[in-house]
Amino acid sequence: MDRLGRVWSKLSIRRPVLATTEAALDVDETPDTKNEVFQMFAGTSSTPAGAGPQRRKSDVSHKRVVLDNVQNGNRRKSGESAHHKARLTDPDIIRSFPVVDVPSLEHAATVTDMNVPECSKESGEDAVVNSPRRSSFVDRGSVTMDSIKKINLEDVYTVNKQLGTGRFGYVKLAEHKQSMKKIAIKFFPRPQTKQADFVREYNYSVFLSPHQNIIDTFEGMFQSVNDSAFFFVQEFCPRASLREAVEATNQNGIGEANAKKVFAAVLSAMEFMHDENLVHRNLKAENILIFDTHDFSKVKVTDFGLTRKVDATVKYLEYVNNYHAPELCETVVNEVLTVNRSTDVWALGIIFFYCMKGRFPWQKASIMCKAYWEWEQWLKRKNPTLPKKFLPFSEKALKLFKKTLTPRPKDRWTAKDMRKCIAKEKILKNIKKNDIYYVPEFSKPQSERNVEGNSKRSTLQQWISTTLTAMAEISEQVVSARDD
Repeated sequence: MDRLGRVWSKLSIRRPVLATTEAALDVDETPDTKNEVFQMFAGTSSTPAGAGPQRRKSDVSHKRVVLDNVQNGNRRKSGESAHHKARLTDPDIIRSFPVVDVPSLEHAATVTDMNVPECSKESGEDAVVNSPRRSSFVDRGSVTMDSIKKINLEDVYTVNKQLGTGRFGYVKLAEHKQSMKKIAIKFFPRPQTKQADFVREYNYSVFLSPHQNIIDTFEGMFQSVNDSAFFFVQEFCPRASLREAVEATNQNGIGEANAKKVFAAVLSAMEFMHDENLVHRNLKAENILIFDTHDFSKVKVTDFGLTRKVDATVKYLEYVNNYHAPELCETVVNEVLTVNRSTDVWALGIIFFYCMKGRFPWQKASIMCKAYWEWEQWLKRKNPTLPKKFLPFSEKALKLFKKTLTPRPKDRWTAKDMRKCIAKEKILKNIKKNDIYYVPEFSKPQSERNVEGNSKRSTLQQWISTTLTAMAEISEQVVSARDD
């Protein structure tokens, strides 16, 4: 009995050891870095021999099959394990597989926010260029990576004059030598442009281009032979931008009928982008192209260099223009912001006013700007007098401006709401012919001119006093906080 008890005790002691060894074999370490993911796709491991538990082939095959199913919609059958293991070492398949920066492979089928990794540099006919829209990641608005081809620009295109410049690059008119077709080439200077930024803009441009009101982008990322710039090819607009069309009217606007045509196209494109959880972030009259200035029947949106996904975080740069919302004007350099659709809606409201009146409602959406301060006071019902710039608009149009040019981002309309309002409602008031007359300034009585001068002076004094009061309150709060 004693001998039997000793044997039983030895067996009971060995059990935990066996269980621990079995558990150690089942450890599935998810790769922490991007390089480990790529090495796993290539069938290699960064873990040296004797440096710990090696990854099981079945786990690698499983991860590869998950991503393959997401890409091609294939179902893995029970008898295909050997086939899928053979695919891991096939260089053609590895090269054609779009490389993405996957945060976690176990959630690869639900990844919706990916960063753009560095691109592989392939040249010649061996470079693989996949259709970006075949990938389910791109269908969700993500960015993938195709190879960048090195070509001699002069052998393929005849480059002509420069069409425009921007913060990140410039656009030139060119002609394809083989097809004799005019196109626009967007260049990104190599030292100033990060490769990831170039790839991101290209992928967003190609992904959005099937929409009829978004500029067409031809597939293919290219790099000059001397490595001076990246570039891709887009559709050429033979006419002008919306900014040039409005300036040609001598600050009178393009009219209600034409403005409705333009915004029917622009809002259709914005609805498509917002439905794909993408925000343009750089909407302005210069980025709206008019292909027919006679009837405004063909309008397209361009320039997706600042496009980001909804709820993505970006750093604010020191760059304020007429189209920026108040929340952007109040930020400081390098402050982290969350991307929101409401910034596009604000810019659309500014562009609509610009189309109708031929000028901007204000230079900057800040209380330091008198025109914006008057609008904000009227919105808050602190001043019952409507600013003069908005007097020609109808009640429905004023409602449109209230819901788009409101300081509160949560209260702004969507692009769909704007489209419905502009399509159905009349924008300008009905002006009777008998009410149209012009009185020169010098012909007015002296008393009327004095009354008008006093009213202007009183409004200016009220604005100055309110600004000074607000500044005094802020200084008092700063001093009290410092004392505490």
